[in-house]
Amino acid sequence: MEETDRSEQDELAASPDAHLMVPDRQAYAWGWAVASAIVNARYADSAIDALPVIHPDNGWDRFLLTRRVTSDVFAEDTANRFGMILLGGDEAPVITRPSGAPRLELGPLFKDDPKKAIAAAVELFPSYGLPQEDLGARWRERSRNYPRLYRAISELIAEHPEMLAAREVAIDTQPVDGAYHPLYLHGVTKRPIVTYDWILVQWRDRAAFIRTHGQQTIYETDKGGWSTVRKQIGSEPNVEAVKTRIRAWLRIEGEPDRSID
Repeated sequence: MEETDRSEQDELAASPDAHLMVPDRQAYAWGWAVASAIVNARYADSAIDALPVIHPDNGWDRFLLTRRVTSDVFAEDTANRFGMILLGGDEAPVITRPSGAPRLELGPLFKDDPKKAIAAAVELFPSYGLPQEDLGARWRERSRNYPRLYRAISELIAEHPEMLAAREVAIDTQPVDGAYHPLYLHGVTKRPIVTYDWILVQWRDRAAFIRTHGQQTIYETDKGGWSTVRKQIGSEPNVEAVKTRIRAWLRIEGEPDRSID
């Protein structure tokens, strides 16, 4: 999958000043539900992803619907190839066209019937199919595990309003506030990059990094260090089991299980 130099002005890059801001918590949770439904319907058969994006002033105010970071095959796609999900305003979430023009205002639908709202959103995105080219290493694992992981995170965000998640992770190779980035410490890169191969989940002062193919996780220990897990989240039997592991890593509920974490 795509990685970019940290020093580049990537159009998906977000302002660190806004990393805890959410314009509307309800719209944010609804937006994650819509994004999850689209990813679960169209990632495996069409490679469509939904990337949460930070606005420098508004915080987490939109998702980009894109294939560009799914594989190098789609590197020439525009960042919002399939439009956006906007999270600001009375009608939010709003699905737009790539131009930004509104396509479907979901806020009123969610208030009336959330299931119908999600179904109406997914209906806008038929299967686009996959190209014949190789989509890269571990595509089979990602296509199987990533949608389920996305669903687990979206449900946790609805259940725990302080939780945040990011699909764009900036990795510095120099210490920030006296600490090195955990992904740098674990050898993910030797140069500053922005990567889309990991998901950052955060709740209050706790964080964990989960690989999109579900075969690597790094979480913060009670001693302030960072540890990998023994049992990978991709091997969990269902969404509820995935949610239980994430809650424990973030100390939302319970503690990491020392026999597997």
